Amino acid sequence: MENAHVLEGYSDQEKGAYLGAVASIATADRQASEEELQYIAALCDAADISETQKEAVLRAANELTGEELTKCLDILKSSDLKYSLVTDIIAFAKADNNYAAEEQKRVEEISQYLGVNQNQFSLLNEFTDKAAVQNVAPEEKAKPSFLSSLGLNDKLKNAGINSGSLMKGLLAIGGPLVLGSILSGAMRRRGRTGTGMFGNLGGLMGGAGLGSIIGMLSGGRGFRNTGGLLGRIFGNRF
Repeated sequence: MENAHVLEGYSDQEKGAYLGAVASIATADRQASEEELQYIAALCDAADISETQKEAVLRAANELTGEELTKCLDILKSSDLKYSLVTDIIAFAKADNNYAAEEQKRVEEISQYLGVNQNQFSLLNEFTDKAAVQNVAPEEKAKPSFLSSLGLNDKLKNAGINSGSLMKGLLAIGGPLVLGSILSGAMRRRGRTGTGMFGNLGGLMGGAGLGSIIGMLSGGRGFRNTGGLLGRIFGNRF
């Protein structure tokens, strides 16, 4: 799987904006570590984006004012990737089994900013909950048939969400698999074992749950750490 790609079918700008948003939220209120930058760069390579977009994504990982994240969100407003991003953020916020009211408000604010309506948001929230209790391998969750098994295909379609695009863009499922494969290959070539942030890929992928590429990149720091960054974007309404 080392040569697998993510976000296929989307434009270079859309992919860059999505990865930039992921990088910004994962490293909110601090500069990314060298290790995190390596993993973000690996995701960029897996998405096969241009050097210009890759530089923008890495810049977003170190930018503290929220300006880069705002640029990314503005691009994603007109992309189906906004649904994938909202899903990943929900999974990130729920990863510690302590989805507090303040966190819910933050997630909903991002969703509203992206133009995701309440019905769509509720369905994406339902998807993360149902996926979390399904004891199936991550490889199975990355398949389009997984949505059908949850009984959500028609609901998503009726709400204006393309289920095929959702699964194709959902790094919360596919990203850890691809990134883990890339990193494992790199470690083998260097004669190393998986020790650092990704030493336990299974745990970082959320076990039997949906997992979150944001949580994976942030080293489990938690959604609460994004408060200052999101406050700067949304006028401290949190």
